[in-house]
Amino acid sequence: MTILVGLNGSPRRGGNSDTLLAEALAGGADSGAEVLRFDLALMDIAPCRACEACLSDGECVIADDMADLYRALEKADAIIVASPIYFSGMSAQTKVAVDRCQALWARRQVLKLSRPPARGGIILCAAQPRARFDNAASELRAFLYGIGVDPERTLTFPGMEGPSAARERPDLLSQARELGRALTSCP
Repeated sequence: MTILVGLNGSPRRGGNSDTLLAEALAGGADSGAEVLRFDLALMDIAPCRACEACLSDGECVIADDMADLYRALEKADAIIVASPIYFSGMSAQTKVAVDRCQALWARRQVLKLSRPPARGGIILCAAQPRARFDNAASELRAFLYGIGVDPERTLTFPGMEGPSAARERPDLLSQARELGRALTSCP
């Protein structure tokens, strides 16, 4: 069975990133995938200490909720990261989890441990214009590549004024659902 992991980087429950990720994960479930969702704002995730211990064995020395996320990311066939845009970047909740994936990066890039191919998607939302998405999109693509995941699709949703804007746009919900379906269907 295909495993789809979703990372919700929004601190706002029921907001646009949360809503669009839920639709994408529902699309994956429609395709028969097992869906695992991680709401980063509700998790105990400490920032990376830059101790470099993970470079020797690919394991992080910090004992917190990242252990569950590491396991899920390693077995995922597809990963979707959703984040609101704050000051042209990803949310703090997303950034701390991305930085802590240095251990997964070390497994791929330093220790040369392979993982089965995985497909990636990115969902970014903001009230800002599309040009403000470039930094976060670039960083999240680099993150996915770094942990051995091919970032196939990036959906950017500008003009999302207010926390319910996505719920009021069936066309956007449909795009998100299609992302989940596409990432969990045969390429």
